[in-house]
Amino acid sequence: MLFLTRLKVMLKRKSTLFWVLLFPILLASAEYFAFGKFIHSTPIETISIGFIEEDTPKLLQTIFKEAQIDENKKLYEIKVYKDIELARVGLEEQEIDHFLYEQDGQIKVVAKSNGTELMITESIIDQSKQIEHTIQEAYQRYEELVLQGENPQPVDVLKIIENLTMENSYFKDLSTKKTATFYTFYFYSLLAMSCLYAALFGVSIIQDIRADRSNLGIRISSSVVSKGKLLLSYFAASCLLQAISATIICIYLKYILKIGLGGNLGLIFLTLILGGISGIAIGMLIGTFVKGSEAKVQGIVTAITLSLSCLAGLMAVDVKHIVDKYVPFVNYINPASLISNSLYALYYYDTYSSYLIFTSILACFSILALGIVIFKMRGEKYASL
Repeated sequence: MLFLTRLKVMLKRKSTLFWVLLFPILLASAEYFAFGKFIHSTPIETISIGFIEEDTPKLLQTIFKEAQIDENKKLYEIKVYKDIELARVGLEEQEIDHFLYEQDGQIKVVAKSNGTELMITESIIDQSKQIEHTIQEAYQRYEELVLQGENPQPVDVLKIIENLTMENSYFKDLSTKKTATFYTFYFYSLLAMSCLYAALFGVSIIQDIRADRSNLGIRISSSVVSKGKLLLSYFAASCLLQAISATIICIYLKYILKIGLGGNLGLIFLTLILGGISGIAIGMLIGTFVKGSEAKVQGIVTAITLSLSCLAGLMAVDVKHIVDKYVPFVNYINPASLISNSLYALYYYDTYSSYLIFTSILACFSILALGIVIFKMRGEKYASL
């Protein structure tokens, strides 16, 4: 009874429903028409990359030369420059998309802007460390067999590189067989934002239960109904409404706008539900500690939600890359980043390890926030009502 009554009350709050359901749909539509044909374009074309002749490891050069989009198409068109200044000129004149060199044992990449091409290059650089380690192990094993008097096959460096790059799912998943593109990142962040807007539900829960926040709270506190039972009913109703909203938004993106979100809809919905719970928990947490009218608290929640979504790449994917580069820990405490990264990992990786890490952190965050709220409200009493 309490659950159904709460649902009816929430459905009458049109401003909250607008932000949780209609605003994400309107924003998604605006982004879709702004990006236009680029959303469904082929995700990878040959990338022009520059090497500094004396400052790029030979193994890394070989890896980039061997990388392919498919059997008949190289992933990279390589240009070699004598020094960094000449490479910078080539970058300015758009001869290359970016260039790389080694400095103090680290590979540096210089580009005008972030994008899918840069992400692929950085992925290959990370992969090169694995390849280098594998080659070292192969040589070590070869020497051991020689010392044992055996006659092993010589180490085939090119074969090792070919095998490891072919196993790299990053290139497979970005082929034309899948519909996700660079612009899909925006829609992942938008889905994360829609989940965090459920914080408005959380604010209304606290405002309606606490006697020092509203007249309804006074009546509830004076009633014989258990506050714990009320809190659970209100929370469950909010979760259901958020799940319905997330489902509608997801279906709109996938089947109306035809955004490539991935095929595992079950885990996508699970992620959005977990994200919605975290959003509700954030709203309850802020509502518990921030005093004032519901409009004031909702304004604060909206500002925080937009800020977290911005850091997750909603306004510009470049922001997300900057955060990854300079303050990576932020993405592990930002619920919006955890949601978008979960969706990203679910789509691009063959295993679920990264997905499970992000969703587990998100679940722990929600439990912690709810735990703080319950602890703060437990046994709360008022001098007068």
